[in-house]
Amino acid sequence: MPVQDNDDKRTTDQPAVDAEEELRRKQAQAQEQQQEESGAQKSDKLLPFLNAKAEHHQSRIDSLDEKIANQTDKIDRNKAKIEALSAKADKLEDTNRMLKATIGNLPGIRTLIANNEKRIQAIREVKIPKRQEKIDQGWKKIDTLTAKRDRIEHKLNRVIALNDTIKSFGIHFNKERREAFADAMTRLNSSTVDCLSDKKATLEAKKQAILDTYNAPETSAVDKLKLGEQLKGVNERIGALESKIMKLARPETHYEEQTNDQLDASMILTGEKLGEMVQNGTMDIPSLAEGAVQAAQEVETLDRSQVASIADKLIDQPLASAEMQMEDDYNMIDGIINNGSKEDIDKARAELREGIKNMENLAENPFVPQEMRENATAELEKMRKQLELLDSVDEIEVESWLMTMVDNGDAVLTDDGGFKVNPDYYKELPRGDRHVETMTEIQAVEVMSALTAAGVAYSAATKGEDKVGITVSKNDVPALNDVMYASIGKIAHTEAAKENGGKGEKGKYQTINPEYYASLGKDDKHTRVEPIATARKIVAELQKQNIPYSAVVRKNDTVAVTVSKANVEAYKQIESAVKGERAVEYVNPDFFKSLPKQERFTQRMDEGQARKKSAELTAKGVEHSAVFGGEKSAVTVAKKDSQRAFFSRGRMQRDAQRISGRGQQKSQQREQTPKKRKNQGLE
Repeated sequence: MPVQDNDDKRTTDQPAVDAEEELRRKQAQAQEQQQEESGAQKSDKLLPFLNAKAEHHQSRIDSLDEKIANQTDKIDRNKAKIEALSAKADKLEDTNRMLKATIGNLPGIRTLIANNEKRIQAIREVKIPKRQEKIDQGWKKIDTLTAKRDRIEHKLNRVIALNDTIKSFGIHFNKERREAFADAMTRLNSSTVDCLSDKKATLEAKKQAILDTYNAPETSAVDKLKLGEQLKGVNERIGALESKIMKLARPETHYEEQTNDQLDASMILTGEKLGEMVQNGTMDIPSLAEGAVQAAQEVETLDRSQVASIADKLIDQPLASAEMQMEDDYNMIDGIINNGSKEDIDKARAELREGIKNMENLAENPFVPQEMRENATAELEKMRKQLELLDSVDEIEVESWLMTMVDNGDAVLTDDGGFKVNPDYYKELPRGDRHVETMTEIQAVEVMSALTAAGVAYSAATKGEDKVGITVSKNDVPALNDVMYASIGKIAHTEAAKENGGKGEKGKYQTINPEYYASLGKDDKHTRVEPIATARKIVAELQKQNIPYSAVVRKNDTVAVTVSKANVEAYKQIESAVKGERAVEYVNPDFFKSLPKQERFTQRMDEGQARKKSAELTAKGVEHSAVFGGEKSAVTVAKKDSQRAFFSRGRMQRDAQRISGRGQQKSQQREQTPKKRKNQGLE
């Protein structure tokens, strides 16, 4: 993997770039480096148990790159807006100077000049500073995101370097093997120290936060005692990290300068250490990386004869077989983890658990030969490790989701290793309005993701080992029930489910998901009876859209399909599509219902015109309702807004002028008529 060159290669003749150009240059370099690294990963496939971690880190880096790019775009837009505002203010100043020099004494012109000065002041003192403040905030966000990206990149580099270290064991040619090992260990050493330094920086920030709270005048003596204990623990952890960093840190040329015997001995010690850790069930990347680095550095404590003795072990090539063994232990589920769906992983996990159960019975059976029991014991250990790897997929998914929530400020980590999501919402809910459902961590992640997508407020907290309690308002229990059934196949403890005992319509007719039907309250059910052929298509679409449902096949070859009231609109759209009907789309139907009939102004038009008019009214801020249904589309506003909504300002002005002109003519006629009569009388 290439090492990024951070040296600034500009000459003194080249102009210095500003902060924005420097950021773009670094982003381009980072992207090039990522492409090269991803190319290296594709050409030299990562070991299965490392590949999942690498993909997790890479996805987080991609997400942060996108956020940084978005912030950069916002900064560019604000800069452009500042330039436009400055130009506008300059133009107004020029206009004022011209007016003052020519007709500035006229009362109306003086008012115009005063108004322009107010606009200039608002631009210079309010609008431009606000835009500049947004730019400053954007750069602060970019700095935060960049620092976070650097930490994740250090972890990704550590995973890749560990993989390359293990892969180097299988190279048969001495020169190539030593070069590959030295390069991989240099990167592994550097990335491991970087990760430890990141952890130390995080603890130092935590220490500073504790000190700030401790020194705050409102902090009580009791709280200071607790904070003092926390500070002591943080200082101890910082000291331990500093000691570890000092012990592991080496110059970049450390492995390049070693002799062949030293490199061979380092490979032997590293391979043995990694093999021992894997056999003992140690699978976390930080421990494996630190163990490998420490093992390689043991060579520095040995004399020349000891180094040569260890290096001679390479004659039998034990490292190649060790590397192959580590890969073989995981290759049988590699494809499932990297390419399989959640259903594939769950199926493989269930099969492994069943196989482990059978193998345990065989290993403990006294009536089978001893050799068979020993083979079963060995196979049992391998199957358990494979199950651990499959379970680690869930852990990675939970960790990824949790870190994203923490990054967004929606979750906090607790001192006992757990987490809380939206804890403020839990405090806001009255005790009598709380409904709690308990499930595993991976189930909770799926449910919480779906609740977020559905816009349902919730709070969550860990409750012991692999248990999470999700809390919603009792008004949101039907929505939680739908989400749970659609995402993890379980119903919530609703009142209807308690009353029906979870039986639903089971036993009467052929049923699908009767337990879901039982979980819905009487007023929360929407049931439609369809022909069997139509029902099959509707149910297939419901499944595609992950909408929970229940179905009952009736005696007259019809099917009653039931969904919750929350999914009625989705069901109607599916039903219309299946039956060949055009689904009608409604915009702000509540506004239409709230308007009394006599206060509605409705304009009928085709769908294209209706969509255009709806977008135009939204931009103007005019409240309206719309129906998009082909030629029968329409837009409705309040009568008081009809002129503003459906007539242009120019037309209204022309109408006003025309009406005003007619009024003037009539007035003149009225004035002239008496004169004529008077004159006629004199004559």
